[in-house]
Amino acid sequence: MPTAPSREEMLQAVEEKAARYGVHTSLSAPGAAYLVWQSVFECRVVRSIRSEEETAKRVKGRPKGIAGRPTYTDLAGHPVEPPADPANSGRVELVKDGSLGEESCGDCVEGRKDCPVCEGQGGRQCARYVECETCHGGPDACWECNGTGHPRTRRARTTARPRPQGAEQRAACRRCKRADVACPTCLGQRERECVTCRAKGFVTCQTCKGAKRVRDEACGGTGLFTVWTEGAVIHTPDRDEVRRPAPLALKLRTDANGAWSGSRMTGVGEELPDYLEDAHRKAIVPRLAAKEREVRRHVTLRYLPLARVEVHADPDRVYYAFPGPAGIEVQGLPSKRRVAHLTALTSAALALVALVTVVAVFVVR
Repeated sequence: MPTAPSREEMLQAVEEKAARYGVHTSLSAPGAAYLVWQSVFECRVVRSIRSEEETAKRVKGRPKGIAGRPTYTDLAGHPVEPPADPANSGRVELVKDGSLGEESCGDCVEGRKDCPVCEGQGGRQCARYVECETCHGGPDACWECNGTGHPRTRRARTTARPRPQGAEQRAACRRCKRADVACPTCLGQRERECVTCRAKGFVTCQTCKGAKRVRDEACGGTGLFTVWTEGAVIHTPDRDEVRRPAPLALKLRTDANGAWSGSRMTGVGEELPDYLEDAHRKAIVPRLAAKEREVRRHVTLRYLPLARVEVHADPDRVYYAFPGPAGIEVQGLPSKRRVAHLTALTSAALALVALVTVVAVFVVR
């Protein structure tokens, strides 16, 4: 694990950086620089919290796998290994000892029951013949016999019967055998075969296809239900975090090959690493207390020493020094004084532009 640089090493690195800006002064001299530690720190705590729930189950048929589940007598005390990574959720389903059984459906026989559409008849009665939709079974069925089969006169016509102009073509009557006198649809018979039953007088039920019985969907066609008391042991991730970030303008490397210090702890009451500062310890110790029903934890720590240095001879900058992969790195950022000065200049420039615009408008008018 990298060793944190000392105060003197940080000041030396800042002194070299300031020289690049033309500030040549010894920062080890009294009053030449003011250094304060603002180290970057991250602590992430992930716990696995156990809970239990018990539910009465009733499932149609014989579901696979139920008989092979482990059983329990005391759910709260039943041992279940939590996930290896507490960030993962877990659920283990058990069967209460002695609760597994079967119940008869009661609404069917071996999974089948009377068809609810045809009421177990396999279909319905139907009229074999229906009234002709063209002549409606009236006198127009045949102009000679009115659909009775008995013509008005015994002498057969030798010519076609006169038809009103525009009347439809007629056909030979099947009953009186006269030509060009019958309804072209029923041919003088007044009725037609029912298109639904094809003159059979019975229509098969389309639900049961004539079988009279159908599958009982309530029990899935099994005729029974499986019942048991299900106990579930649940592991739920619980996350907590403490962060002391660096100033946003800083560009810090976070790769594993840098100078970050890191640790991982898994036990309650485990000793904190020595590199932590007192402020960091004070922030995280309350977060490390064991929580109710906690069964596993992972605590991840990351730490980077960071020094904020103000140089008396360079009031326009604030220097940040921290260890990097190749040694101590230093970044200079504008100080509050410098930022305020630039803001004032910007405001003055904007005011001047506004004034010039107003004067120009006045001159044009």
